[in-house]
Amino acid sequence: MRPSRRLVALLALLLLVASVSAVARLSTADAPARAAPQPPPVAAGHPDRARAAARQRRQAAARRAQLQRLRRSPTIRAALKRLVLLGHLSAHEQQRLRRTLSAAQRAQGRLSGTRRAELGAVIAAARALARSHSLTETRVPAVFLTLRRNREFWTQRALPRAGQRFTFGSDPVIFQYYPGSGLALQPLASLGRASAMASLCLAQDTHYRCRPHALRRLLDQMLSLGVERGGFLAWEYYFRFAGGTPPWISAMTQSTAAQAFARAGRALDEVGYVRAARRALGALDVRPPVGVGIATRAGRQFVMYSFDPGQRILNGELQALIGVREASLLIHSSRAERLYRQAEPEARHAVRAFDTGAWSLYSSAGDESTLGYHKLLTGFLGVLCRRTGRPEYCVTQRRFARYEREPPRVRLQLPKHIRRGQPVTLRFTVSKVSRVRIVIRGTNGLLLRRVMNVPHGPHAVGWTPLHRGPVRLRILAIGPGGTRAVVARTLRVAQASTK
Repeated sequence: MRPSRRLVALLALLLLVASVSAVARLSTADAPARAAPQPPPVAAGHPDRARAAARQRRQAAARRAQLQRLRRSPTIRAALKRLVLLGHLSAHEQQRLRRTLSAAQRAQGRLSGTRRAELGAVIAAARALARSHSLTETRVPAVFLTLRRNREFWTQRALPRAGQRFTFGSDPVIFQYYPGSGLALQPLASLGRASAMASLCLAQDTHYRCRPHALRRLLDQMLSLGVERGGFLAWEYYFRFAGGTPPWISAMTQSTAAQAFARAGRALDEVGYVRAARRALGALDVRPPVGVGIATRAGRQFVMYSFDPGQRILNGELQALIGVREASLLIHSSRAERLYRQAEPEARHAVRAFDTGAWSLYSSAGDESTLGYHKLLTGFLGVLCRRTGRPEYCVTQRRFARYEREPPRVRLQLPKHIRRGQPVTLRFTVSKVSRVRIVIRGTNGLLLRRVMNVPHGPHAVGWTPLHRGPVRLRILAIGPGGTRAVVARTLRVAQASTK
């Protein structure tokens, strides 16, 4: 029996050891993993942390002070340095832009006469932007491209004629010469060219080739020259014009941009261009001087110049209206559709005020259209006639087309008595802007000859007859389209009264 007791005791001991081991394993499995050893925390008042915080405060204060000093400085270089501190420009970009500025300034110093004055005007415009704190990061590309192109032009090319347009090498962006302001970036011309190129891609006309690579190059370059302005994408003008101070924008340019990018977005299946078209439309929803849209009783007016919302130019308004309408159809923009619905009644009601009965007015200031602008306006009226069927557009379009074929109407008002040695006033009225030639001949030959360009309305010419007897008066009026009208009268000069 003794061996049996020892065996039982041994088995009990083994069971006890096994149970203790199991419990230990279970306890180890349930325990959380031991975290990696960490360095002791630094107390809030630790010297290293306090010194780092103090250094950061000093750096922030120095940066704020430097930004304030730069803001008070009126120079272009200070404006660029400030953009670097704000993180809008890299130091490398700053150096490149400073080299462009220095090159333009050195070139101006070597030039003389017209070349020196024109390049100086462009540099002065850039300085004015910096002085007014308007040289923002999105304006830098356009402003410095203008500086670079003007330096190249005035140091290398022949003197241009007023209004002449240029491109440079493979860069498709158009510049135009404005005497006294140098070569200016011409967004309307550049975007208009892009719009025409995109229309060929949309039409897929076999007579004209779609050039997608050239179209992309032009539109991508114009995107790089666009500016963030008032929450929308704008293409600005950086020279003084008609009393306006740069930077200013135009409804016609913005709508042409929307049209060009909408056409290209559809033709090239490019979402980025569609987004650009939508953003360009924002300018027509914002009041001047930031935007170019004004709420009116009839709906909405698109203004030609953001700096002069009171001036109305009908051809610009109609072109803007057409561009917005096409953009709404191509990119299905609810904003574009709303803008069109608001602006179309306003433009329709304005048409009559621009009809003189013999020609069209260019602006609400009373200036008549040149032949080119008259034809342009007639074409826009035709487009709106076909798209809307409204009689205001259709009837006016036919009337304006007829005006091109009609000669001026001249009415002559003569004094009752013409006496030798006494000044007289010859009064006449023309129905449209004309080149007028007045000739008076007598028995002694030519007595008076005047040539003048006159607008529609009444005019007067003074004359003092020196001899009595019959004289022949002839007035020739030549209209913008080359049509002519002649009025001839025989006048009798009497002897001066002796009373």
